[in-house]
Amino acid sequence: MPSNPEAPFPKDYRAARKAFIAACEKARTDSIARVHPTSLAPDGKPLFLDSAALGPRDAGKALLVIADGASASAAMTALLNKGVALPDGAKLVLLHAFDPFAFACVKSNDRNWSRAMLAAVAREDLARVKLLKLLVLDANDAELIKILQQQLPAAIINRADSRPKTVNLDAAHLLAAIDAALSNL
Repeated sequence: MPSNPEAPFPKDYRAARKAFIAACEKARTDSIARVHPTSLAPDGKPLFLDSAALGPRDAGKALLVIADGASASAAMTALLNKGVALPDGAKLVLLHAFDPFAFACVKSNDRNWSRAMLAAVAREDLARVKLLKLLVLDANDAELIKILQQQLPAAIINRADSRPKTVNLDAAHLLAAIDAALSNL
């Protein structure tokens, strides 16, 4: 998969997930798959929320990027493919297909499951973080910071950008938003 976010990129959930996992492998980082216990995509296969964490486990500061949709997936994949330079003592955590139901065009969704998976990622990958910046790509959920505050009560949590949301932007703009957030970490 090319690192250019404007290059042809899979628009469907399954192909985008495959590209994200391949980019994680290229970046030599593990992707963690969290499978929904009952819901299936239209192709009859399970739905997943995937995450990847880059940087030291004991990092005191982190950027958490939460993505839904094809453009956000393309931006994350391009970031991993081009290589990520993290500031000293920083961690980057990527959540791919935060709402896999919407991405896979499944009519019924389980937002409670997605929120529970976010809480699990916070406990597993961000437990030592004291300063957390949140960048939400192609997702609308005002409750995300509240969930993170419940899991990380000692952390200062802020949005990484001044815009209220980064919805409906193309992959190149989303990739630039991630790069900007990393440089300001």
